[in-house]
Amino acid sequence: MRYIVTGRVNPERADVSFGRVEMNPEGGGLISASCDSSQVTVFLDIPTVDGLISAQIVAEDSANILVGALGLSLGCGYSVEMIQVTEENGVPHVFGVRPMGGTPIRTLGFSPHVEFFNKAYRLSGRDVFFRLAVRDYMRAIRDVTNCASYCYRAVEGLKSSFSLKSGGDGWQEMHLALKTKREEITTTIKNFADPVRHGNWASVPATNASQCWEMLLLTRDILEKYLLFAEQQADGNKPV
Repeated sequence: MRYIVTGRVNPERADVSFGRVEMNPEGGGLISASCDSSQVTVFLDIPTVDGLISAQIVAEDSANILVGALGLSLGCGYSVEMIQVTEENGVPHVFGVRPMGGTPIRTLGFSPHVEFFNKAYRLSGRDVFFRLAVRDYMRAIRDVTNCASYCYRAVEGLKSSFSLKSGGDGWQEMHLALKTKREEITTTIKNFADPVRHGNWASVPATNASQCWEMLLLTRDILEKYLLFAEQQADGNKPV
C-alpha cells in the first residue's frame, strides 16, 4: 500500500533541509524522502507495508538513515519524529505520545495521576537510579525501534540501585524486594534488547505493537514497584 508519512527533525531550530532522496528497499517498492525547514515527508510504496504502525516505523527508520548521515557530515546531533500517516484515500492518522494496548484498551498512565506525579518527582530528586530509569522509559515510549533497549536499561538501572547497597549483582535483591521475576523480564524485554546492546543488529528479532506494549507495561510496573518500595523504606527510617 501507499502512505505519506510526515514528521520533523529535532531540534526544529536547526532548520534542516534536503532534497528528495529515493531508496529501494529489499523486497521491492519505493521510499522517497525530503525535508524542508526541519519538516520531513516520506512517501512509501512498499508491498510489505500493510498497516499504519508498520508505515510509521518504516518511514521513521528511513528518515533516520538520511538525517543521521546528514548529522554525521555536519557534526550535529539530530533526531527524527514521524507524527502523521496518511493513507491512499487521504485519511490522516496522528501518532500521539500515549501508547495504548491490551484488552480492554488501556494506557500506561496512573490514576489519580497528580498523586503519582508528586511521588515520582520527589523520588526522582533524591534517587539518581529512579530518575534515569524514568528517562529511559520515556525514551522507550517515543522510540519504537529501540523500545526494548531503553526498557531493559531502565530495569537494569533500578537493579543497580540494589547492587550498590548490597555489593552483589543486584538482581536477586531486586526480585526479592519488588517481587519481580527474572524469567518474565528475560522473555518480555531482555531477549529483544540483547542483540542491540551488543551491537549485533543483524540478529535483532522483529517486534510488533503488542510486544512493544508488553515491554512498556512491564517496565512501568517495575518502576511503580520501585517507587512504592522506596516509600516504604523512607517511612521505616522516619523517627517515631
